[in-house]
Amino acid sequence: MARTSIKAAAIAVGVISAFALTSCSEGGGGGGADGEVVIGVALPTTGGSAVLGEPMTHGIEMAVEAINQAGGIDGQTVRVIQEDIGADDETALNAFNRITSENPTAVIGFPVSTQGFAVMTQVDRTGIPVIMGGTNAKLAAGSDWVFSMTSHDGITTRAAAQFATEDLGAKKIALLRESGELGSGASEILNEAAEEFGFEIVDEEIFQSGEVDLTTQANNLRNSDAEMLFVYGQQADYIVAANALATAGVKLPSFVAGLQPGTFEQLNYDGFETIYNRNQCVPSAATEGPLFDWSQAYEEEFGSAPTEYAAIAYDGANLLFQAIAEAGVGDPEALQTALLELPESTGVCGVHHGSAEGELSFSVTLGHYEDGAYIPDTSIDVDAG
Repeated sequence: MARTSIKAAAIAVGVISAFALTSCSEGGGGGGADGEVVIGVALPTTGGSAVLGEPMTHGIEMAVEAINQAGGIDGQTVRVIQEDIGADDETALNAFNRITSENPTAVIGFPVSTQGFAVMTQVDRTGIPVIMGGTNAKLAAGSDWVFSMTSHDGITTRAAAQFATEDLGAKKIALLRESGELGSGASEILNEAAEEFGFEIVDEEIFQSGEVDLTTQANNLRNSDAEMLFVYGQQADYIVAANALATAGVKLPSFVAGLQPGTFEQLNYDGFETIYNRNQCVPSAATEGPLFDWSQAYEEEFGSAPTEYAAIAYDGANLLFQAIAEAGVGDPEALQTALLELPESTGVCGVHHGSAEGELSFSVTLGHYEDGAYIPDTSIDVDAG
């Protein structure tokens, strides 16, 4: 059951770190080598997904700096070892192997679901918790050692479909999506939602991520009787899709899933009537409160506004620190249990708690762009308990 609200779900920035420190002082943490807790970070800092990886790196850096300034975890300093997972599955797997060769307590990263699936077998062999940022609803189910710090597509796509039909009145929806796990997962969820909410999917156009010509798909969409368009792909795909839609004369209200600010600025807006987005949280839309305060601190430190993924990574790192404080260092199974049993908390990017499925995040914000600014329309915190 959903709890809807208009507010940005957040708490004071220092509360998570303070909670972790309290847990550290009360619980028995294991000892890391040389008084350190080593955390692996696996993010794309080159290639098309660097738009996700760079802000996530900064978000994790902020969380690490805060916990270390507060005394670390049970008196032990957190140290990060980071590898670039690039833009393909092989690079991601090689990077994961390099990280795990240094015996980290846990690994955090993987915002692209296909790369997360690519390392799944090795995650099982390694036997340490890995917290991923991909949005595929099946990601956390891929291994008992995998956890998701992102509200998955099963939450966000269903919420977007409900909003499109009940709030915007759309009854005929078209889908333009990539052929991989992201797009196929979205298609499955939308088809299920169509029956639940009473709309029809009148056209489904598929492309290979990385294609540079979507003319055929755009022309087919123009000839459909769709009232609204849902678009699923990687960030670079959205730029190509926008150009093709504009050239074909398609101008529909469109959900562009997980659209990031840097990508939005590069879009051909003539391809859309109104651009809608669903995110876990939207730092740029915060005007007060903890998310706003955190965003200001981020911008002051890094010279740019934070993205949703920066906030997701910040919260994800703090959830990991909290679980380590409870489980101690050096016992992967205890850490696994601590992550599954995390109590409910509210970070700068929504509601979090442990779950039997390995999901840690349960919030979604729905909104639209107006004069270049993102305007939230509604927020939902999903009660998965």
